[in-house]
Amino acid sequence: MIVELANYVTRLQYEDLSERAIEVGKQVILDSYGNMVFGRYSETSERILEYARLADSIIKNEDLVSLIGEQDVRTSTDHAVFIHTMMARCADLDDGYRHAMGHPGSVLVPLLLSMAQLHRNDGKQMITAIVAAYDVYARLGEAINPFMYRERGFDATGVCGAVAAAALVSKLTNADAKQTKDAMGIASLFTGGLIEYQNDGTSGKILCSGWAALTGLRAVRLASCGFTGPDAALEGKYGFFQAFKGTSGHCDTSHVLEGLGTDFKVTYIYFKRHACQRGLHATLDAMLELREDYSLTPSKIKSVDVRTSSFVYRLTNPKPKTAIGAQASTQFTSAVALKYGRMDSEELIFNSFTDPEVQELVQKITVTLDDEVQQYLADHPTHFCAAHVVITTHDGNIYERWMPVPLGDMETPFGWNMLEQKFNQFLAGTPFDGYKQERFEFIRNLEHMNHVDKLLRF
Repeated sequence: MIVELANYVTRLQYEDLSERAIEVGKQVILDSYGNMVFGRYSETSERILEYARLADSIIKNEDLVSLIGEQDVRTSTDHAVFIHTMMARCADLDDGYRHAMGHPGSVLVPLLLSMAQLHRNDGKQMITAIVAAYDVYARLGEAINPFMYRERGFDATGVCGAVAAAALVSKLTNADAKQTKDAMGIASLFTGGLIEYQNDGTSGKILCSGWAALTGLRAVRLASCGFTGPDAALEGKYGFFQAFKGTSGHCDTSHVLEGLGTDFKVTYIYFKRHACQRGLHATLDAMLELREDYSLTPSKIKSVDVRTSSFVYRLTNPKPKTAIGAQASTQFTSAVALKYGRMDSEELIFNSFTDPEVQELVQKITVTLDDEVQQYLADHPTHFCAAHVVITTHDGNIYERWMPVPLGDMETPFGWNMLEQKFNQFLAGTPFDGYKQERFEFIRNLEHMNHVDKLLRF
């Protein structure tokens, strides 16, 4: 299969893309770029830049690339890629693909921007490469999930991201089909990532994308030197699919090559409205709809019951100790959303730790493992966010809302207007703020651009 995927990546041309694939390809670049800018000026960026000072290295015989937000500072591609991928994850608002249960944008777009600057790729080449890489990511993730994630705790962001990253860099550097196959095969041998960080809110979430991107990049360099990857890297007896399938032994590889070149998986990407774990988004959408429809305020609320499946039930954590832990807490995120009408910023999360009204609301929220929602998930395995929210007020009213999928997914996609609002929010208050309209239009018209130098500077 990896031979067929490599041939596809190599042969794909901009003219082969559908209008929708081109549009969403630009949208995922816009969204991840906004995440990167936000992350550059977030609280976490202090640690990221400290790492930058400690770990800088230069690859001999390679031109340097820009480090975002650092005027006139240029560094190695490895360094820039790892830093930019971390920044792209800080807000927890990066795109995702629910069938693969991971976040391709935070791996692929920062890598795309650095490599396109280095190799002087134009906009059409960038769009083509990102569409091809998303296809690789999504098709691998579809085959091994939801079982790899739910049963074994592997993060598709890292597992699928490394192979997709190899495809992306191969495309941008005009590698031939054999080198592309070898690079993707090498990457598949050394990919990984675990989600244990979700249980205590530690830093693995923002590191996973960087490891995947660098694994893919290094695999391309190795392939260019003649190192080889297995022809059966995916379906072999000891290959990718065998390694990552769930404990149930389930792995559906029958659709990996189906519709290749016509059914572009980037068009199924979701964009995030809430700065938290994706599994909580349907719950928060239901909370916000009830809040608005019935003018609910914290003082009116007696109790909240989130009835859901085992996937969301595992995110029960009324006392998170870190921001990342808070972003994976049903009670905390729900309380913030009910009070403020949003759950979309790092600052809001930090402030809510000491907000007595939020903490009081947290104590009113229960999470229930519901048989009906559990059965719904069994019948619709990609609707893992599904939730039934019941709010009881002090005056005896009961308000309910069923939410099977969150906003921003393929059933309820964001348009350019919604993405522009989100992009402007990312850039607000940063040195990039004054350039937000220019940068938005640049990416929206990316197919007409010759290079991307200006995106990494102000």
